[in-house]
Amino acid sequence: MVSYELVEDLETANYDVTVIDPKITNCKKELLHANVQAPLLLAGNRFMHYYIAMGCQITSILHLEKPNEY
Repeated sequence: MVSYELVEDLETANYDVTVIDPKITNCKKELLHANVQAPLLLAGNRFMHYYIAMGCQITSILHLEKPNEY
């Protein structure tokens, strides 16, 4: 199943995947600053950064292949 945004609104899909990245970074910084020992959460944040990077690449490639007509 393909998300509606990937078919109809690539710009919003790209925005959605990029806007979350700073929030993940802030979460990591706050955990480290508070000396919270949460290795699984930090590992999850690393995976999220990876998936966000993949999402950005995918939506950028799709946008180049099929640019929206305004």
